[in-house]
Amino acid sequence: MKYRLCQTLGQCAMAVLVASQACAANPAVKASVNLPLAAYPLKAQPASGSVTDKKPGLAEGPGVWMNMWSYPKEDFETYAQGLYSKGIRNLFIQTSRSNTPAIASPDKLGQLIEACHKYNIRVIAWSFAELIDPIADANKMIAAANFRSPNGHALDAIAPNLEKNLSVATVEAYSAHIRKILGPDYPLIAVIFSPLNRGPMVARTPWKVFAKHYDVIATMAYWNGKYQTLDAYTYTRQTIQKVHQLTQRPDLDVHVIGDGMGTRGNEITEFMRALRDGGAQSGSLYPNHYMTDEQYTALSRYSQFMPANTQERLGSLKSLLASNLVASPADSDPARPLGRGDFYRLVAHGLKIPAISTSQDAYDHFKKHGVIDTIAEEYPEMANDDDLVSPITHEIANRFVAVAISNQSQKQKAQPGKAKKMTPYLIMGKPNSRPDRFFVSPAYAESTKGTLGLGTEAKNKDVPINYLDAAILYKQMVQASR
Repeated sequence: MKYRLCQTLGQCAMAVLVASQACAANPAVKASVNLPLAAYPLKAQPASGSVTDKKPGLAEGPGVWMNMWSYPKEDFETYAQGLYSKGIRNLFIQTSRSNTPAIASPDKLGQLIEACHKYNIRVIAWSFAELIDPIADANKMIAAANFRSPNGHALDAIAPNLEKNLSVATVEAYSAHIRKILGPDYPLIAVIFSPLNRGPMVARTPWKVFAKHYDVIATMAYWNGKYQTLDAYTYTRQTIQKVHQLTQRPDLDVHVIGDGMGTRGNEITEFMRALRDGGAQSGSLYPNHYMTDEQYTALSRYSQFMPANTQERLGSLKSLLASNLVASPADSDPARPLGRGDFYRLVAHGLKIPAISTSQDAYDHFKKHGVIDTIAEEYPEMANDDDLVSPITHEIANRFVAVAISNQSQKQKAQPGKAKKMTPYLIMGKPNSRPDRFFVSPAYAESTKGTLGLGTEAKNKDVPINYLDAAILYKQMVQASR
């Protein structure tokens, strides 16, 4: 579908002339004048004020959503400071709809971006697209990507909100146009329904088109809406699982938008617990116009649930899958526990042990060199060579890695001319040491009768290691062996 810009070249030139005169008269309005769509460049330009330092454009922390009608009325710095004090790292701000100008309230938008960047909060533009004219809607998002504040600050990403006309051809035309214009490195976030939503349009969601063009899938998990039989935890957890299953991408960056429309603190707590257990990379709340103090308080505990290295874990998993060191988990679910045989094989590869092709090869190697027997003194179940499928807990994984590294180090020192310098990790792995901090695992809060307490880190004693955990373990082992 071809899109013809409504302005003629003469109209565009006149708009630019008027804007330049306004800027000359008042420098404060520079880059905040609401130019017609044709006046925005068709290629995103670098901006010194952006805080985006890597794809996919979201910080590792919670976020909140803002509609066009809920912008702060004044004192943007106090607003940004308040977000920062509550731990908010991402602000999703609506810049348009299909029936509005490309940039709503450009003067306020510019001030908001600058205030948030001062506190290292990323600002992501979102727009509700009807997709009647997909190229016209796409150009509005491109305009947001090219928007600049008076001091040259840019938005950190764009997040098209797509809920209507979700045919494959329409979504492909819209998404491909944005990606072509903005380039392969610009962070794109797709805001779409949870696959659990019972709305009639949801079944038509072209999941693989979204996975192809977008860096992040931000799915709306509104548990108080179309699927009221599910609680906040179950709805969120199953949403994450289904997104991975439908895209067939265990390495997909998943952001979950939680139901903030009248929800209380206990529901938000369960939402964050599900984010962690489901292996999501980040989460946010979409409020009923404005966030409540109770919602902010609950969201401020985000770091007690979510790992601080979600992007690093995901990147490590991508590398493992690409190199075939682990097979894709069942249903493409990266939060699924890793079997102990696959864990043995991963440790063997991390230690660069030759001739290890299968899980049985890895088990046989560690059995031959006494690692299995040493671990079995504390954890007898590890001596069972008939079970290489059951999961392994974080506690056992930590101990296994320590013993395996120590064993490998002793072997290397015993070979003349092949002594290896002891790295800090290898030193931790010496006999009689307990390197419980070797493995940077998530900070799980302590569980009591099925609900999480707040403020106490668990020791991960009974928590199985999943594919994301194993990936970061492997990365650390490789770094330690250099």
